[in-house]
Amino acid sequence: MNDVTGYYQISVHPSNINIWYTSLLPRRRPYRLTWDNDESHVSPSSLPEQFINNKHQGRVSPIAAKKITRAIDYLVYLAQPKKLPHTLHGKGLKWKVNIVTLTLASTQIHSDNEIKSHLLEPFLNSCRQKWQITNYIWRAEKQKNGNLHFHLITDKFIPWNELRNVWNRHQQRLQYVTRYREHQITWHDKGFRFRPELAKDWPLSKQRNAYEAGVVHDWNNPNSTDVHSLRRINNVRAYFIKYMTKQSQSGNIDGRLWGCSSSLVNLKGARNYSYGALENEIHHLMKHSQTHTYSSEFFTSVYFPSYLLQSDSFPELTELFETYLSLTFPSYRPPGLFDQLSAG
Repeated sequence: MNDVTGYYQISVHPSNINIWYTSLLPRRRPYRLTWDNDESHVSPSSLPEQFINNKHQGRVSPIAAKKITRAIDYLVYLAQPKKLPHTLHGKGLKWKVNIVTLTLASTQIHSDNEIKSHLLEPFLNSCRQKWQITNYIWRAEKQKNGNLHFHLITDKFIPWNELRNVWNRHQQRLQYVTRYREHQITWHDKGFRFRPELAKDWPLSKQRNAYEAGVVHDWNNPNSTDVHSLRRINNVRAYFIKYMTKQSQSGNIDGRLWGCSSSLVNLKGARNYSYGALENEIHHLMKHSQTHTYSSEFFTSVYFPSYLLQSDSFPELTELFETYLSLTFPSYRPPGLFDQLSAG
């Protein structure tokens, strides 16, 4: 008679499945500390010294990149298709996620941590209250001029004028709009003044338009936000991952490099033991032309395009994952249900 000494477990995420073995036998002592029985987990002793001391040197570590990737995976998967409001350039266009950039209106004179504490965090609170944004990811970077700026990925529509007004209002907490206004009034004290060093990205016509708009608003509404178009981006997930995990070349940043909403933190995935039907689907998935597999002594990871979990090809895996999403994100509706409701 063969005694059962353990079993295989799986965790399903939007674009990968992790498989590991759980032993039922007691272990006297771990023979290796790098991995545990749960999922791939790097112990502190195996980390580079700068990461043990929480000194990231302005660079995204491999562990942080993995966390960012997982958060992006879930944000993109959860985002429901929407139509833009009937604006001049947005009528009839469908979209799911967007990315905005937040910059400082004048030269940074506060520490990076002060900017994040007094500007970014209150702005994120406004995003939750004003636009009901519950899923988001942000990344801090340095501009060439040394100013801190932020990239923010969300799944909710934000009118560009409201976005600018709210961010500028928070900037004024530290008087960045006032300093911008004083600088512009001094620079244009005799009327419009062209800046040739900016002509490559900001030609004469646009500079003049910006000057005229500044005069109308008495220089109290700086153009410190930007909403990026994703219309020509075929693989939004890959674009976001590259955009948010790239290494900054413009200087170190004090404090956190990135963050996300609490809804996207510590997502364990849909978990179950591996039984016959699931095993068959996983083996079938591993043979798919767009799937690749990584195996080590302690776990196996299967990577695949997320649309496969939204198809009819893997019903057991899809049902397991959709159930997990429904329990973890109460407002989530499967794509099929969303399409039916939209059609009705």
